[in-house]
Amino acid sequence: MKKLVLVIFSMALFGLMAGSIGQETFKFGIIDSNRVLLNYQKAIEADKELKAGEQKLKENLDNIAAEIRTKQEKKTKTELFVEEAETAGLEKEIEDLKLNHQQMFERGRQVLLERNQELMGPIFKELEELIIKVGKEENYDLIIDRQAVLYFNEKHDITDKFIKLINAGAEKTEPKKENAEKPQPSTGDAK
Repeated sequence: MKKLVLVIFSMALFGLMAGSIGQETFKFGIIDSNRVLLNYQKAIEADKELKAGEQKLKENLDNIAAEIRTKQEKKTKTELFVEEAETAGLEKEIEDLKLNHQQMFERGRQVLLERNQELMGPIFKELEELIIKVGKEENYDLIIDRQAVLYFNEKHDITDKFIKLINAGAEKTEPKKENAEKPQPSTGDAK
């Protein structure tokens, strides 16, 4: 529903601007921000870190789940030969493990969401600032995200331009590793 409202709003805005402009040209572009982020090195690295965190959480949860299954099997086997009161300790351990599993899941999910915000928030902000900068510098009247458009002529797609610009900007801001890796000239005997 939100997308439909956004599309209708965008079309109405375009219609108003196109009608009021007269003979002036209306310059607009479409950007697929998802594709930009999928090709942006910082976003790729952030995604790897988040996936590693997800994997570690999954492994920890799987270990607890395996321990729960083992204790449940032990309880099932033990119940056949002893009184129910004697298996109460195992039941308590199983319940504690289930509670621990649930708490770890909720805590882990919250930590991953917070880390996602920490990593991706600045990246989204960087892309937004780049879009605004290019829009102003190149006199765009409107730049719309691909997700808000049902159809557009491919000639208005400026996604590739932003992929190049954002990666080039990241290279400028990162310290050069080449200088640190180059061997220093020795003052010893030259051959």
